[in-house]
Amino acid sequence: MRRDIKAINWFIKTQILRDPFNPAYATFKVTSNCNLRCTFCNPSYYNGELGEGSTDTIKKIIDNLRDSSIIVLSFEGGEPTTRGDILELLQYAHDGSFYVMLTTNGYRLGDESFLSKVADNIDFLHYSIDEYHWNTKALDNLCRFRKYGLKVNVQTVATRYNLHKLEDKVKKVRECNYKILILPAVDYPDSKVKLAPDNHELYNVLSELKKKYSSTLNNSWGFIEALRGNVNGRLVSYSISIYPNGDLPYPDDINGEVIGNLSQENLNDLLKKPRVKELQKKMLEQQAKYEYLHLQTASFNSIKDLAEYVSEMVKWRFTGKA
Repeated sequence: MRRDIKAINWFIKTQILRDPFNPAYATFKVTSNCNLRCTFCNPSYYNGELGEGSTDTIKKIIDNLRDSSIIVLSFEGGEPTTRGDILELLQYAHDGSFYVMLTTNGYRLGDESFLSKVADNIDFLHYSIDEYHWNTKALDNLCRFRKYGLKVNVQTVATRYNLHKLEDKVKKVRECNYKILILPAVDYPDSKVKLAPDNHELYNVLSELKKKYSSTLNNSWGFIEALRGNVNGRLVSYSISIYPNGDLPYPDDINGEVIGNLSQENLNDLLKKPRVKELQKKMLEQQAKYEYLHLQTASFNSIKDLAEYVSEMVKWRFTGKA
């Protein structure tokens, strides 16, 4: 199914028919190997614990997502560019079924031959730049990606220690007419280092940045308002996480459970399972437990907020400028 048709169907189901469990975004962790060991990251996402699916396995997973509601397919990890077949996989997915995104820490983006081939097979580059990736200097030459025609969204992690640095990052991204998404660090249950910022402090910072740099800051007002509890009483789940072997933890990878494997079944069939309905009910009954999931998707709690977000993304898609 073509991605634009999917987007229309998704809008009808979620905003008109009010389906809170119609995923549009897939975080596809194609590997759990990484060249870095970031403090805020779940160790299972960088120590190889989740393994790495074969090329054929990854392609089967992509096939089983094509006719689903997934509009954006984000290749993540670990560090996805550590895979020797990453260019082949990006090309395989880039057939019009999805908006293809590559999320990377950028350590292979200095190779111009590699970067040129990546640019031919993705719609958006999600570039993780922050103190914890040890690559904040990458902001100084960010505009170089323009010659490749890439639409770049910088992703930076906000912790309790770097909130005061966020505006400088937004300014540098704005100089290139790119976008920046600010995500709060999450303290996983076994985390020894606590980095998560206070929600109210983060709200104050993001709300000021949104007023000053509206089109550059990719966080929607729905996301920002959710930080202080303004959620309109509606918890939604519009994203899924997929492990390298195809396992699907549901409704998220923090509190959920594996409901099946996407290399063996398509997403539509998996979401029809009775156990999925039970997990959805549990999520609605224990909303506070799923706060992080909600902050990820609260952007789309109202048609007005969604319309504002979509208008910015459409402009970005066709002009490449924020």
